[in-house]
Amino acid sequence: MSVAEALEAGEISPFRQSNKRQAIQEALQRLIIIGRLAPGTPLVETQLAAEFGSSQAPVREALMQLQESGLVVRNGYRGTVVATTSMAEACEMVAVRMRLETTGVRRAVGRFDPSLRTRLTALIGDMENAAEREDLFALTEFDRAFHLAIFEAADLPSLEPILTRCFLHVHRAALANPARARPMLQSARRHWSIFEALDTGDAETAATALADHISNVIEGMPPVDGDTRT
Repeated sequence: MSVAEALEAGEISPFRQSNKRQAIQEALQRLIIIGRLAPGTPLVETQLAAEFGSSQAPVREALMQLQESGLVVRNGYRGTVVATTSMAEACEMVAVRMRLETTGVRRAVGRFDPSLRTRLTALIGDMENAAEREDLFALTEFDRAFHLAIFEAADLPSLEPILTRCFLHVHRAALANPARARPMLQSARRHWSIFEALDTGDAETAATALADHISNVIEGMPPVDGDTRT
């Protein structure tokens, strides 16, 4: 699918906000994450500007931001293409998530205050609403916000960009794998077990719940070279 086809089909509505760079970035990110723009698809600035009805400047800025997150590859005069997320990379990023998030949630347990409780409850509600609308991309965005909200409470800000990048690529790989398909509402409601574990106030209970949740991401993924999973 091209960007023009996605716009015509109403899958993206880029200018609901005044910041054109951000709107274009979010529109392209949606199409890449859910697989509408396949790996290797050329992203030509002049063409995208015409399709989005903007100048080239916000398109270029959007592509630069997507390059920072590893979703596109910019090759100078050779142009920009949608990047590839291999299954090997996705599995390694799941391992990074496991290390960072279980460490983070242990630190976050003592900071599970009313503000964080309210925020996490609202995000689970947002996930459930996205599932009911069958908006898979919105579900992944709220999922990422939920996990990052917990990690932010761990007060390890220098590691947040690493975790954010992992979320993007793991979601992308999972959505590209038919074996990973599951009811969206079920995916949303699985986050309540993490909330309840945090509510116990016990760091190891919370870490175990989060580890179980992350482990589920790997289930159904095909093995990769050197993979020892059984």
